Amino acid sequence: MNAKERLILALDVPNLESAVPLLDQLESRVGLVKVNSLAVAEPNIVSIIQKRNMGVWRDLKHHDIPGTVANLIKADLKDGLTMTSIHALGGREMMEYAAISAKETDLKVVGITILTSHNQDSFTQDLGISGSIQDKVKHLALMAQKAGLGGVVASVEEAKMLRGILLPQTLIITPGIKPKWAPRRPDQARVATPRQAIISGAGCIVVGSAIHQDSKPGEAADKIVAEIDEALSERTF
Repeated sequence: MNAKERLILALDVPNLESAVPLLDQLESRVGLVKVNSLAVAEPNIVSIIQKRNMGVWRDLKHHDIPGTVANLIKADLKDGLTMTSIHALGGREMMEYAAISAKETDLKVVGITILTSHNQDSFTQDLGISGSIQDKVKHLALMAQKAGLGGVVASVEEAKMLRGILLPQTLIITPGIKPKWAPRRPDQARVATPRQAIISGAGCIVVGSAIHQDSKPGEAADKIVAEIDEALSERTF
């Protein structure tokens, strides 16, 4: 993958009126577009993105009984998605059903480990889960790989550890990416810069507000791609 292909745009905008001009500016500048709430409110956003020759990650984080998740994956396939996501906390069998449903297709199914909105305090106190976030991410990522998923989603804080234990072909995607020049969102706890993510072992990074809230989104994306490219040249693996 080149640097551009490693940049995933999180299209976290409220409506099509905001989305379409943004996509027009970014058509040749990002590798994949991630949509969640906008895809629920405006399902045709998927085809709008695809018509601009960009892949779509409909990030609805499927989490249900195995058979239901398998049917959701089949719906993702029908819509021609490039990527879809499921919660690894749904368990091994659920992930296996998802992997089997996407087998021998171009759809990449990735497992969400622990959301970047959690820090250790909220993980322990709010969720009531003992142990460290890193240990839980390790467990979930290995289980996702064993179940046959194509990748995992985790914060940069866990990326280096995961790159050391997962197979080379298992994609590591890191959200919570914030360049030094962009304001930080208040609802993310485990964040890092594009360079930190790539150096740590991320295969792809997810960037949202740093691009779509910038006065020049295209130039913002270009700066991030340049930072990714520079970091790739520094990696030792």
